[in-house]
Amino acid sequence: MFERSMGNNTAEEIIDKFNIKELVEFERYCRDQKLWDEMEKCFHPDSSVNISWFSGTGHEFIEASKKMQSNAKHKINDTLIWLNKYRAVVEMMATIHIFGELDGFPVDLMSYSRLHFRVEKREGIWRISSFDCICEKDLLVPVYPNNQIVIQEEQLRKYRPSYASLSYMLAKEGYDIDINLAGEDKPETIKKLYETSTKWLEI
Repeated sequence: MFERSMGNNTAEEIIDKFNIKELVEFERYCRDQKLWDEMEKCFHPDSSVNISWFSGTGHEFIEASKKMQSNAKHKINDTLIWLNKYRAVVEMMATIHIFGELDGFPVDLMSYSRLHFRVEKREGIWRISSFDCICEKDLLVPVYPNNQIVIQEEQLRKYRPSYASLSYMLAKEGYDIDINLAGEDKPETIKKLYETSTKWLEI
């Protein structure tokens, strides 16, 4: 995947990459703004989603997101695209801001991630075929500096370091957490995801 050249796109490739970038960024915008019908249009019917709190199809992900009623917002930094004709692998560098409450105090949870998409053009339209998350690190802080939150160390140690705070907060809300996500604390998990995406891209 990484051996594919960058910076020498044809006019057609530039258009494809623009459409792909718009697709994945709009999908995240729809998630943040609860535009469920528009979000549905971003996924192929046979798509898959595998993130910390959910594993299933794109449609099922949207239905689960409706029930979750999260106030998370995605702050997108950069989006890179590896294109091969009608298929592309996309990686979006993003920080996910989640507003919550802990011990009666408002808190900010920031999850630093690389959102990993496989997208396909079918019948002339680009849509998402799969969506995974590579976890880098996270941070949990009180909104007001005079508030103090206390979490016992052993409560966090049972979770992966790359998404321990996110796992802790989601578990408190009753979600089952996937401990096998791709993450910086386990480079082999990232390598496996990249190998799978590379094989898929080259078909």
